[in-house]
Amino acid sequence: MKRLAFFLIGLVCTSLHAAATDPVDEIANRSGLPASEVSALIANCDASQTSMNFCAWRDQLVAEQNLHLVMADREAQSPTCKARLEKQISRWITQRDRACRSEAQQAWGTGSMRQAAQATCAAKQTETLIGKVKAFGCR
Repeated sequence: MKRLAFFLIGLVCTSLHAAATDPVDEIANRSGLPASEVSALIANCDASQTSMNFCAWRDQLVAEQNLHLVMADREAQSPTCKARLEKQISRWITQRDRACRSEAQQAWGTGSMRQAAQATCAAKQTETLIGKVKAFGCR
């Protein structure tokens, strides 16, 4: 269980592909589990700790996909903004990951809920980032 948890958190921290994909397919691809098993795990998020972890991971992936879509739209509106926006997003994501890792560690230590808490935090923070991207001013 611990190996799976560490594996999952490592996968969560990686960047998403720019193209939006089905979260089940993305998780299946990253975890090596068949999509049918991933679907079963996220069908009832309260069924087990593993289900909670996978649901939190799914929520983070969806938030990150939404962020990438908003970024692409913003960059299309202002192509000259792309480099500045990407630099700022990188900074924001670094801050998000650090804050969520710290928050989850403080709340859960090395407990089994830490991974789900960290992914949940990242999903919420990513939604906040979406608002920042929409408001980002390029001059």
